[in-house]
Amino acid sequence: MINEKIKNIIIESRDIAAEKKLQASFLLHYENSHLMRIGNNSVSLSTSEELFRLDIVVTIGSKQGSHTQLGDISSIDQILRSLEIAEEKAKVANDKDYTPIEDIVDEEVKEESQYDSDFEKLSPSFKAQAYAEIFNQVGDKYNYSGSWSSGYTEQFIATTNNRNTAYHKGTDQLFSIVLKHPEKHWEITSSQTGWRKDDFSVESVIKQLKEYVEYYENLQPVKIEPNKYTVVLGPQAIAEVIEMAIYTGFWGRIYEEKQGWTSNNKFGDKILGENISICDDPANDNTFKFKFDLSGQSRIKRMLVENGIFKGLMYDPSTAAKFNKQKTGHNIRSSSISVKCGDGEECPLEAVKSLGDVLYIPALHYINLPNISKGIFTGSSRFNALYVKDGKVVGPIYSSRITDTFQNVFGDVAKISKADISVNLSNTYGRRAPVASSVPKYMVCRGVKITDSADSF
Repeated sequence: MINEKIKNIIIESRDIAAEKKLQASFLLHYENSHLMRIGNNSVSLSTSEELFRLDIVVTIGSKQGSHTQLGDISSIDQILRSLEIAEEKAKVANDKDYTPIEDIVDEEVKEESQYDSDFEKLSPSFKAQAYAEIFNQVGDKYNYSGSWSSGYTEQFIATTNNRNTAYHKGTDQLFSIVLKHPEKHWEITSSQTGWRKDDFSVESVIKQLKEYVEYYENLQPVKIEPNKYTVVLGPQAIAEVIEMAIYTGFWGRIYEEKQGWTSNNKFGDKILGENISICDDPANDNTFKFKFDLSGQSRIKRMLVENGIFKGLMYDPSTAAKFNKQKTGHNIRSSSISVKCGDGEECPLEAVKSLGDVLYIPALHYINLPNISKGIFTGSSRFNALYVKDGKVVGPIYSSRITDTFQNVFGDVAKISKADISVNLSNTYGRRAPVASSVPKYMVCRGVKITDSADSF
């Protein structure tokens, strides 16, 4: 963990660099992670990792050099050696075609609002027992797989531009399980996220899986013909598609380079339905909150789309410098995308009672981008998808593919849930960088293109 001794070593090293008139930043990342994987109804992997990474960046005019030191922080001399390496790299680096913006910690920050000490001590046996209870309660005749990542991270930032420091500490988890029928091959999934130990409920997982098992075991599957349908997107589908829309339409670099689907638009243009509002909100407790970015800039709520109107972009420091824009606190690995809720009923089936034939697709699989500049995405239903008529489940649907544009899917939204939910979008590879979006529990989208349907699950 990052204790006061380690912080003081970084601060003293920062002060020595400042006395040498170096422009330098120090970012210390600590993580304590555990990952359990399930396969064939048993634990297939249980592994832990604890490590420090110190990133030092030195800027000399339009040149930059960086060095990453792995391992415990034990002495000032150790840090100064890494600083010297970063300085030497900066001296021999190629000149950038812009002058980098100096990193500076805007304000003194100590952020621990999403840290749970009980969760930090979550044991592998707790996870294994939860999975075993699910197998026993839902039925051991099915095949189960899944993963459960948990842990906590700390970040500490200091730069030579002032004496402020910023510190963040938080816990996070992502639980998932997939139930598969050994002969019929249909699959059901359930996931949970949060930063508290109590955010996980094995009872909730069991209830959801049992509900879907009833549909899949007792109702006839339906093959959907390619056409336009009213589709109820569930939270996982909403979060993942919105995430792709954000990264291909609202990041400054892709916009400025005219690659994204919004690049031909200007602020004030209507780009989505009037009931769609999206922002990056680091104060939203459904996300993994982060008050500052990795350059030390304070982060605030930033509107991207408001009532369908194009309102903002996100600029990291290098993009801001290159294109002469203001940086927006987005030198980040953990965004806090939040989608505004509506006034729709609590239950999605209640919401579509008067809408006739509807496809309920709570999650999409193998999402990809056939055409970024036109905002075309594609993804397969695969898990938990149902055919609904007048608010009643008719049966599960065979794997069906959506291929459509962000603007079409989110351009004609009939209803949006009044309740929101946290969806974990973290990558379990590389540095632990927890990401979660806050989204409505469902959206009823009209005229969504189903372009392909399989003859099986």
